[in-house]
Amino acid sequence: MNLNGEHNDPTIMRAKLSWDLFNQIGVVSSRANHVKLFINNEYYGLYLNVEHIDNEFLDKNYTFNNGNLFKCLYPADLTYLGDSPSDYKRTNSDYRIYDLTTNEEADDYTDLAEFIIFLNRTSDVTFEALIRDYIDVDKVLKVMAVDMITGMWDDYMFNNNNYYLYHNPETSQFELIPYDYDNTFGIDWFNIDWGNRDVDQWGSNDARPLTDRLFAIPKYRNRLHYYLRSFVQLYFNPEVLNPSIDRLKTMVQSAAEEDTYRTLDYGYTINDFNNSFTTSLGAHVKYGLKPYIETRSASILEQTDQANIVPIIKEATSQITYGTQGATLVVSASVVDDDTPTVSASITGAIASTFLLKDDGNSPDELANDGMFTGSIKLGTASGDFSLSVSATDAQSQTERYPFNPNDMLAVKVANTSTNLVINELMASNESTISDEYGGFADWVELYNPTTATVSLSGYYLTDDLSEPDKWAFPDTTIPPNGFLLIWVDDDDEDQGPMHASFKLSKDGEDMGLYLEEDGAFNAIDAFSFGPQTTDISFGRELDGSSTFIEFTDPTPGASNNTSTAFENEVEVANSIQLFQNYPNPFNPNTVISFELVESGYTQLQVFDLSGRWIQTLVDGNRSAGLHSVNFDGSGLSSGTYFYVLKTKSTSLTRKLVLIK
Repeated sequence: MNLNGEHNDPTIMRAKLSWDLFNQIGVVSSRANHVKLFINNEYYGLYLNVEHIDNEFLDKNYTFNNGNLFKCLYPADLTYLGDSPSDYKRTNSDYRIYDLTTNEEADDYTDLAEFIIFLNRTSDVTFEALIRDYIDVDKVLKVMAVDMITGMWDDYMFNNNNYYLYHNPETSQFELIPYDYDNTFGIDWFNIDWGNRDVDQWGSNDARPLTDRLFAIPKYRNRLHYYLRSFVQLYFNPEVLNPSIDRLKTMVQSAAEEDTYRTLDYGYTINDFNNSFTTSLGAHVKYGLKPYIETRSASILEQTDQANIVPIIKEATSQITYGTQGATLVVSASVVDDDTPTVSASITGAIASTFLLKDDGNSPDELANDGMFTGSIKLGTASGDFSLSVSATDAQSQTERYPFNPNDMLAVKVANTSTNLVINELMASNESTISDEYGGFADWVELYNPTTATVSLSGYYLTDDLSEPDKWAFPDTTIPPNGFLLIWVDDDDEDQGPMHASFKLSKDGEDMGLYLEEDGAFNAIDAFSFGPQTTDISFGRELDGSSTFIEFTDPTPGASNNTSTAFENEVEVANSIQLFQNYPNPFNPNTVISFELVESGYTQLQVFDLSGRWIQTLVDGNRSAGLHSVNFDGSGLSSGTYFYVLKTKSTSLTRKLVLIK
């Protein structure tokens, strides 16, 4: 824990608001909350508890936490110091300017030296072409936009200070992580009006090669202006922030009043605490907190323009599914633009083709207008190694490509298998449907073999975590032609026999995957996610091996799925409750969820994330018959897809909602 007295900030709130803003826009950064500090039962005052940036922080935010993490302090301007990695171990007083805080035993600065040499010694053409190989440019632009909005001058651009660089092993890119945000929202030591500071003249006149060179490229300058305007319109304005400030002030008021240590910082009293939300205190506190927000938000909108941006492809992913017709490649790309771009994917390999990705809510795209473009192409029996890229083009013919380097492609491996096995049906909450050989009612998964040949399961794996494909290995068994195999998913593989898997399913929903190991690689034979489940109702394919999933009120474990039993209570459910799509959707940060009850009774409305973790309970108790609406506030959540589930004593309905920040 870092307990910060925030002595430059009489509100003890500026850094907290900054960290909240970073979390809202999806930048990896510290979390923060206010605390009352007691030492040996003696109250030492109100502090801000800021999450420390270390290995634990990396483990929480990144797939791999074993990269080099550099803490960069004054005068860390990223200018050229020499060709040797040791040149960048230079110190200032008693600390290294670029302090390696992980992998300290190796103490290897090669990656940092290569990055800084690239920043300073490459031509403009090479810099623009390759900079994204070295650093996540989009995150740099977002951090710089927040710095300009919040008036953060003690940063890289102005004071060459207070940031971390993490060399992410997964992407081989550096990522900029913000640090130390108490000198914000109008705090000033230079006689500069940060509330009206020109965004195009923000930094120091001294060399800042990273931002100097990025901002000299028109598409990145335009993107910076786009983020500045967007963040102000969505997050940084009096209408949004003032209620949050009032809520935080109410929460900490009594702790602030009891804090007798306050006067040790510039003599600030509790009156200064109260007044500084609306009034300048003079000296270095040039703005009250709320007046700064009003001034700065208006200034940003006045200074920036609506320049058309080049589409931003935040990420692109691919998945191979296998069915009765062979392999299908599904590609998804998260795209941001100020108009609707044309997005396409191109593959080369056994099949070469270009196909469109759409954001229209039609299969395979789940939700319309959520910024996630999805498309698919049938590969049939084609297998082997494929190369994939994604491009987005706007109405002005501006094009972005992913991967960014034109020499790079995404690798896609299609399993060389003719089995086309599928996960046909599952039950994540079995209380009375079917018992195992020991009389227990365990979760179960059913596989189906749609081929005319017996399939050996040697080398196959089942998992509920797609990042761990080899979670449970199948025993030496087979599935006959057009046959079924039932696996008990009860975490009793050691005690109850070979067809009992080493994990359990979550009733709240999770991933499900069938993998085949070939040549040391795990290839997805079938993989999908399922949402919250109802006890003794199964989730499976509408027809054996088909691509459409439905619920079965009359499950068929170990036998063909019979669609006549699916949703047999649909009329009854529709007549007893209705769950409507939230509006707006996508939303940020508030949306309204409505439902209708024909009869009064116990009602529960809950929100879950895609992994099935509970987020919030919106309704829990008796409700009268009729139409009901409830607000859901996603302010503290990350962008993504969530589920909301409406339950009564007899029925349960589920819908998806999408939060975009």
